[in-house]
Amino acid sequence: MDGSALGWGTDVGGSLRIPASYCGIYSFKPGNGRVGTMGAVGMLFLVFKNLDERLILGIDCIPGFEAVRTVCGPMGRSVEDLELACRVVFGLSSQNYGPAPLPFRAHELPERLKFGYYTSEDVLLIIAIWIPDNFIKPSPVCQRAVLQTVEALRREGHECIEFTVPEPSKPMELFLALISSDGNKTLFAPIGPDPQVRPLLDAIGLTNKPLQQAELATVALGPKLYGWLRSFAAWFIERSFDDRICANLLRASRKKSVDDFWRICSEAKEYARMFNQEVWEKHQFDGIIAPVQAMPALPHESVAYVGSLSCPTVLYNIVDSPVGTIPVTRVDPVLDSLTEEWSNPKVGTGHGSPLVERLLYRGEGAMYNAQKMAGLPVGVQVVGKKWEEEKVIEMMKVVDRVLGQRGFGPGCWSSQKQ
Repeated sequence: MDGSALGWGTDVGGSLRIPASYCGIYSFKPGNGRVGTMGAVGMLFLVFKNLDERLILGIDCIPGFEAVRTVCGPMGRSVEDLELACRVVFGLSSQNYGPAPLPFRAHELPERLKFGYYTSEDVLLIIAIWIPDNFIKPSPVCQRAVLQTVEALRREGHECIEFTVPEPSKPMELFLALISSDGNKTLFAPIGPDPQVRPLLDAIGLTNKPLQQAELATVALGPKLYGWLRSFAAWFIERSFDDRICANLLRASRKKSVDDFWRICSEAKEYARMFNQEVWEKHQFDGIIAPVQAMPALPHESVAYVGSLSCPTVLYNIVDSPVGTIPVTRVDPVLDSLTEEWSNPKVGTGHGSPLVERLLYRGEGAMYNAQKMAGLPVGVQVVGKKWEEEKVIEMMKVVDRVLGQRGFGPGCWSSQKQ
C-alpha cells in the first residue's frame, strides 16, 4: 500500500496545498484559467439531488463566486506525476468555454554553466525566502522547513533573498470579506449552522468561556452578529488583547451590500497589482519559497478556532499565483521544540496575532507540541508569477533535487513499514 498515484482537488484558499503538506505528498495549484473545472464535484453538490443540477453546479464548484476563483489541480507522489497531469489537462476546452486554450509549454531553466546571465556570479535562479508573515509566527518546524530548503538551494549556487510580504494581513481580510458577503448563505448551505457559533457568541459576554477561544471562527461568527455587537466585539478584542489582526478579521466578516462587494473586489485586484509591483517587479524573483502554514497537521477539532492559519495559502489565491507544494521534513522533538522566541511575544521577530499565537504556542494547552507531533510531515510552497505554471513545475524539480532523499515520494510508505 503506497497511496494512489494521482488525485485531483480544488483550491480556493489552500485546499490543495494544506492537505498535501499535512500528508507529505506533492500538489500543484495552477492559476485561474489553466485547468477547467467543468464537472468538478464541489461541496455544494450535497444540496442538489438532481444529477443535471449537480453537473451544472460543478462548473465553478461554488456557483457564482467569481471574486476568488476556485481552481483545480493535481496531487501526487512526485513532481513528475504532477507534470504529467498538467501536460494532459492544460488547455483542454470544456462546455463553459474555458480554460484558456494554452497547452503545456516546456520551460527550460538556466543551466549551471550560464552564470553570467545574472547579476551574481554564482546565480542560476533567484528564489525569494519568506519566513515570518507577520500574521502568525510560523512554528519552529515550519520555519525550519523553509530554512532547510533555502540552505539546500544555496549549496547548489542559487541565491536566496529574504523579503517582507506587503500588508501581510490584507489578503485574509479581503478573503473573509468576499466569502462572507452574502452572510455565508451559500458557503454554509450544505452543512447548516456552524455548531461553534453559539459558544462563540456566548464567549463575548454570556458565559465564562475564554474569549481567546472565540478568535477564529470569524467567518462563521461575524455575519451572525448585529452590526453594533460586531463593532463592539472587534473593539474589545483590539483594546483588551492588543490584537488588531483578529479585530480586523471580525470587522471584515459581515454581510455586505452590492456596492460594498464591488468595492472589495476592486481592493483585491489592487492588492494583486501592488503585490506584483512590490514583489515580482521590484525584486525580479523567479520564485518564492514560503511556509504552507504556521503549523504542521493540527489536533482534531482545533481548526474550529484557528481558521486563519490558511493566510499563507490564501495570499496566493488573492494574487492568483501558481503554487506547488513539496514535502521537506518531519517534526523532530529535539530540533523543533518551542523556545522563548515563541512563548514570549516580545522575543524574536515575525510575531502576529496575539490571540492566535497564544492558542498555538503558550501554556500547557498549546496546540503546537513537538513531542506529540513527532514525525508529522511539513512542506513548503514554491510560488511563481501568474501564467508561469510550467516554470513553477521546473522550479519544484530543482527544489526536490537539492533537498535529496528524505523519506518522501513513491515507495516511501512501504520502505518505512519494512
